[in-house]
Amino acid sequence: MRLLHTGDWHVGKQIRGRSRMDEFEAALDQVVGIAVEEGVDAVLVAGDLYEHRVPAPEADVLVFDAFLRLRGAGIGVVAIPGNHDSAPRLEALARLLEPLGVRVVPNVRRPDRGGIVEVPSRDGSEVAQVACVPFVPERRFGDARALFEAAESWHQAYAEGMGDLLGAMAAGFRPGAVHVLMAHLFTDGALLGGGERELTIGMAYAVSPSRLPGTAQYVALGHVHRPQRVRGAPTAARYAGSLLQLDFGELTQERKSVAVVEASPGKPASVREVPITAGRRLLEVRGTLEELQAKADEVEGAWLRVRVRTEGPVPGLADRVREALPNALDVVLEYERAPEEGPRESLRAMGPREQFEAFLRHEHGTEPAPELLEAFDEVLALEAEEA
Repeated sequence: MRLLHTGDWHVGKQIRGRSRMDEFEAALDQVVGIAVEEGVDAVLVAGDLYEHRVPAPEADVLVFDAFLRLRGAGIGVVAIPGNHDSAPRLEALARLLEPLGVRVVPNVRRPDRGGIVEVPSRDGSEVAQVACVPFVPERRFGDARALFEAAESWHQAYAEGMGDLLGAMAAGFRPGAVHVLMAHLFTDGALLGGGERELTIGMAYAVSPSRLPGTAQYVALGHVHRPQRVRGAPTAARYAGSLLQLDFGELTQERKSVAVVEASPGKPASVREVPITAGRRLLEVRGTLEELQAKADEVEGAWLRVRVRTEGPVPGLADRVREALPNALDVVLEYERAPEEGPRESLRAMGPREQFEAFLRHEHGTEPAPELLEAFDEVLALEAEEA
């Protein structure tokens, strides 16, 4: 059988308030194109289809359109929610998606009660069993644990207990099928992408790679945005990674991809990375205003974090930078700052003007320009009049 492993789509995520829907559309178009060109039997989506639990309608349009096109090509989909998705929402949609060939497992279920999804090959000669483990919040681990009769003997700590859960799911595999485990979780030693939520990637969540079941021929993982093989796993295991550079924490990850997996019953799986090239680059550029202006053609089309070297604070400089580099999202001035002296006064004890002055001193390390304070006073007076 041939499967395409993807995940961490995060459709609907903006960057500094800028929409990226055109980029997500192009990336999903590539995913569908690769699936069709490779002739895969099914697409596995390992969680975080959306950025928000209640996605915008345009995000749904892109996701459902991708499902429809895969259906038109005779390619099924198996999907699980990640920590960004709403499991109840996907559960409500599951019956509507099933006629489109999309099998959603919205929560942890016993293998014999929907936790394992069977996917036939196109020619009907083989079947893949996909054991599905959606993201399990630490506070809900007890609910997942209670589904299994042997739960009393399981480890109480989350990371070790998740290893028990993975083993219990894999115990449902039957002989003669291709065995795949799909989960949205963090493994110890995984290299982070930089855009993940820190609350769900700490050591309390770090499942040892050795606890991934060796009876699975492939383990399809989601949650970590950097595409990578899981080292120390007893079988082929991989994070597909995100489709786009999702934030500036992923500056070094210009290479995004999906994984194409080939496996037959009882034989080791082979895995190939297929690049995803859609989406704008995220870049950091540094220099004086003149040097940055000279780089405008070189960085055209990329989302930018800009660090401007100056002799000191320059009011209005960020606007001048954005005139030269319209896609500059973050503009930071870099110059030598005087150290803070003495204890800082509580902001609550200050008036609006004093708070503004304190903010400027903290940010720029120097006394605010008189003309800037005059402008602040004018705006404050206007606000008072309108109130």
